[in-house]
Amino acid sequence: METLNEAQYEQRHLESCQDYELILNTKGYDYIEKYCDRYVKKKCREILLPSGNNLQILDLTWLHDLSTEVEHSCAEPLTAKFYLAGNLRTITPGIKDKYVKDDYLEKTGENYLFYLPQIAEIEQAKAGTTEILIRITFDLNFFRSFNTDSESLPEPLQLLLETDTPPRFHLPVGKITPQMHLALQQILDCPHQGMMQRMYLESKVLELLSLQLTQLVESNGRQANSFKPTDVERIYQAREILIQNHVNPPALMDLAQQVGLNHMKLEQGFRKIFGTTAFGYLRDYRLQQAYLLLRDGKLNVEAVVNKVGYSHLGHFANAFRRKFGITPGACRAGKKIVTEL
Repeated sequence: METLNEAQYEQRHLESCQDYELILNTKGYDYIEKYCDRYVKKKCREILLPSGNNLQILDLTWLHDLSTEVEHSCAEPLTAKFYLAGNLRTITPGIKDKYVKDDYLEKTGENYLFYLPQIAEIEQAKAGTTEILIRITFDLNFFRSFNTDSESLPEPLQLLLETDTPPRFHLPVGKITPQMHLALQQILDCPHQGMMQRMYLESKVLELLSLQLTQLVESNGRQANSFKPTDVERIYQAREILIQNHVNPPALMDLAQQVGLNHMKLEQGFRKIFGTTAFGYLRDYRLQQAYLLLRDGKLNVEAVVNKVGYSHLGHFANAFRRKFGITPGACRAGKKIVTEL
């Protein structure tokens, strides 16, 4: 199989490209691009939506086997993929990330959600394969604006919502459901034009993301097993370790090792017993302790932030306001909270 980096592919593309067509602002899309080169016959429809989310409809027929070395930038968005046909193998040599496999296959009838900044990948396509997929990228600030309660989501999505430096992840969400199929078909056969088309496509993009998140939450729930009494004891032991070390807590893998549980089972146990992840429990405990310290009034806000284990005042203030409905300063001044502890 031939292997090319992005610059090499671009050069081969320019040398062999035939029937190139680029039509701007047509049929409601920002552009429609068509071409055939040595490796692939491609059609792409793309539109940037008012929210900053981007929708691509891709139809690719591979004419030769090809491995392409792809470099992701540091500004990669959250991305959803829905494979209506075809598959794509991706290899990430030497990757050590917790939520990214070093070799995975995206395939027909499946959907995926991922966040992969600053990563080098090799994408492998097979001759004779046709890929038809819908690819949506979500503006991170827009995605985070919906966050009110992320505790039921998988840990990497919680971290994406809660922190400025979240880990990379690639989540195989599951089979494309009938509801997803309907929304995807409605995107392909959009009945509107102009302003109404953009509004319609925006709503379908959000519907698909909502369906993906729902599927992830339901999948996590199905994975929760019944727990033996000894497992329950170990989960409570893990909670005590988090409480005693809330300023400098162990990582999830280390915590699981300390109590003698698999890290996945520990996470499932926290969800079943405490209704949240280990990360979510720790966050809530820290915020509750901060609330008590602020109400006491002996320490200023910055001192409280340090005392409960937060390293960033802005992150703490945002989390505190989401949980209690007031700022830390207002809490210290004695104002009543909007939501209960």
